Amino acid sequence: MAEQEKSPLQREQQALQKPLGLKRPLSWIFFVPILFAFFVLPLVAMQAPELFGFESKGSDEKTQTVPADQLPVNAHPSLQSTQVSSTRNTTALALDSIWNPGPLASAHSNLEGDCQACHTGNFSRVKDENCLVCHSNMGLHVTEQTLPDTSFEEGRCASCHRDHKGRESLAEQNKHFVGTDCAACHADIKTVAPKTETLAVNDFAADKHPAFRITVATGPEPSDLRRIRMVANTPITEKTSLKFPHDIHLDPKGIDSPSKKVVMECANCHEPADTATGFKTLSMESHCQECHKLSFEPALPDRQVPHGPVDAVLSTVEEFYSYLALHPEERNRVNAQRAVLRARPGEKDPNRSNLRNLSGNPRAQAAFATAELFENTACSVCHEVKAVDGLGNTKTSGSRMPQYEIAEINPAHPWMPMAKFDHQAHAFESCDSCHKAAKSEEASDVLMPAIEGCQTCHAGSKPVLNKVQSDCGVCHEYHIHNKEVAVK
Repeated sequence: MAEQEKSPLQREQQALQKPLGLKRPLSWIFFVPILFAFFVLPLVAMQAPELFGFESKGSDEKTQTVPADQLPVNAHPSLQSTQVSSTRNTTALALDSIWNPGPLASAHSNLEGDCQACHTGNFSRVKDENCLVCHSNMGLHVTEQTLPDTSFEEGRCASCHRDHKGRESLAEQNKHFVGTDCAACHADIKTVAPKTETLAVNDFAADKHPAFRITVATGPEPSDLRRIRMVANTPITEKTSLKFPHDIHLDPKGIDSPSKKVVMECANCHEPADTATGFKTLSMESHCQECHKLSFEPALPDRQVPHGPVDAVLSTVEEFYSYLALHPEERNRVNAQRAVLRARPGEKDPNRSNLRNLSGNPRAQAAFATAELFENTACSVCHEVKAVDGLGNTKTSGSRMPQYEIAEINPAHPWMPMAKFDHQAHAFESCDSCHKAAKSEEASDVLMPAIEGCQTCHAGSKPVLNKVQSDCGVCHEYHIHNKEVAVK
């Protein structure tokens, strides 16, 4: 009866006071061999490998340089030519493998038998300096110039890059880890960086992400780059001296080429490069000259000037007509062809009347051909051209020719240097679904899509039916590498 009157706490206390019997000896019997096999042996193997017949490798390990041209084609910017150890101090008999919490990422799979490659010291977590042995050029998250204006502190590499989680690359894994971590600062970014022009963002869904900022050039110099915030239904333009109407070139009815009518597509000019994000550089010779010939003598349409500096063009024209003046046979052949062009019936070409006989002054012939080339038939079609007074480059044969100046073209630059985009992953979409080039009449039109276009397919960090779940790491990198970033 007295036993029943005791409270549950009293009964529990009384049970704990009973003798353990064989429980304690049995626990020690099992604990000691487990401790020896899974702790003492691996520890001794790390500290004294010679006891197991292995030679200990000291500080005299040889190192080798990995040349940049032997790195993978799409290697991360942090993987630069650096001194790396050719051998590692592996644990005898791989006894430390029992401590392995899981497979390493594919890029680190060659280190799976060598914990000390990353974990230096006993029972220590991976230090940033261990990562930097290979990733020697890893960029910071905030540039050194702006860091004093912020309260930001860099975190550990392993805070985001958590290895032993499977073969998937750490960069890929990181896309799914950084969402909440990024928002911790960026949801109220002004408290961390009061002077930043970056707006608050905590997700990609709906209005939780601000409109994109586009980098545009106001001139040909790197200091002329500016970042402009997109505004709904407000087009962005970039000052350019190039004349290129997309709408004419993408006319579904086709455009006239020297040989036939051609229906052009975006891929005729924009060819994917070896990387996922970029395209090959456009060139006059590869993409334009098939239709836009640089001919200067109507009787010889295949004879063209180079697409290059003005003095090279002028010298080519001057030397051609000087050559004809010194070689009567060639001059007569060109004259005969000019006579045929003048006599063609039914063709009303204003240039026909200018096809005079070549018996006159060769410099006058060259001057006339130069004016036609720069002002009417070729250069001015695509470029802003201005006639200038005075002599040209006195070291060239075209110095006494009529002189012209072609406005400098803005160099290519990244439109969104702080974001990443994989065109190959979007190859199932048509170009027109994002870039409204078919309606663009001026080369100055910036045809980058607005955020609303991306949000038709991409959700935020939470899954949405028929949309791609997108954390911050899908479009942004934490580390800022050497990129062309606008001054403002």
